[in-house]
Amino acid sequence: MIAYSLKALAAGAALALVTGSAMAQTKLDFSTPWPETNFQNVAANRFAEAVKEATGGSVEITVHKGSEIGVSASESLAAVENGIVQMGSVLLFLQAGEEPVLAMDTLPFLIRGQDEMKLFLEAASPLYDEIAERHNQKILYYVPWPSPGVYSREKISSAADMEGVRIRAFNPASFQFLTLLGAAPLEMPWGDVAPALAAGTIDGVATSTSSGVDGKLWDLTAFFSPMQWSTSSDAVTVNLDTWNALSPEEQTKIEELAAKMQDEFWALSAAEDETKGNTLAENGMTIVQPDESLMTLMGESGRTMWDEFIERVPEAGPVIEAYTKAAGK
Repeated sequence: MIAYSLKALAAGAALALVTGSAMAQTKLDFSTPWPETNFQNVAANRFAEAVKEATGGSVEITVHKGSEIGVSASESLAAVENGIVQMGSVLLFLQAGEEPVLAMDTLPFLIRGQDEMKLFLEAASPLYDEIAERHNQKILYYVPWPSPGVYSREKISSAADMEGVRIRAFNPASFQFLTLLGAAPLEMPWGDVAPALAAGTIDGVATSTSSGVDGKLWDLTAFFSPMQWSTSSDAVTVNLDTWNALSPEEQTKIEELAAKMQDEFWALSAAEDETKGNTLAENGMTIVQPDESLMTLMGESGRTMWDEFIERVPEAGPVIEAYTKAAGK
């Protein structure tokens, strides 16, 4: 459920047209669940500034960071659909409760890194566009996240090292994947991770370099294995009623900006991963690469999960088949 009543929020955040002496101004609220310094939020602000400049101020986007207007990460799709906000940063796999196929990019060893994500989106974008339209919105651009790894007290580099290790999982796919690897995963909110590590309730954490730095995990773990088993993405969407109310000229300028700036935003993500990885090392964390035994086990486990996912969500089958053919997987 969205935190506020639909009626109250829709009234407060509705599309505003302010008529001045020279032009009508369209004001859009853009909700992002990410904190101010997160690269996704930085990208959102750059896009808002560019839109204002390109449209001569006729379209003004206000970015609301950190779910500050009551829209959480798992509510983004519904909030944009219902016009509670006009734009949103939508982490696709968190919307799988409404559209199960959106969990595709969490499948281990399906998409590893940005080059593979580009190929994946070539196959998946038509379906994603259909889903967005079903939910009364349009996708403007995508921004991928850095891939996850495992932080641990003891070194994890081989398949044998994974056996029985209690690792905090961050979504259902990571929980299943870690189980297949022989670990003993536990699900818990991010806020409980540090106390659990300190108390010895868990031995490690599956998350990205960004979260590892944000949580200063070098104080609680000694090793990081950048396993990079998946790459997930945010989609920035706009409400279709709002979009259709814009002039054709405004629509064209915004679409051109989205296409142009998407590469810039992907570069932000890549730089985030590299910078945060260096920060981990600078703070004394040992970076450990997975060996052949662990890579083989991860690959086999990932393919098992692809097959199970396609059986559960047949809509994913044609996309995964087209992508894996293009990627040579």
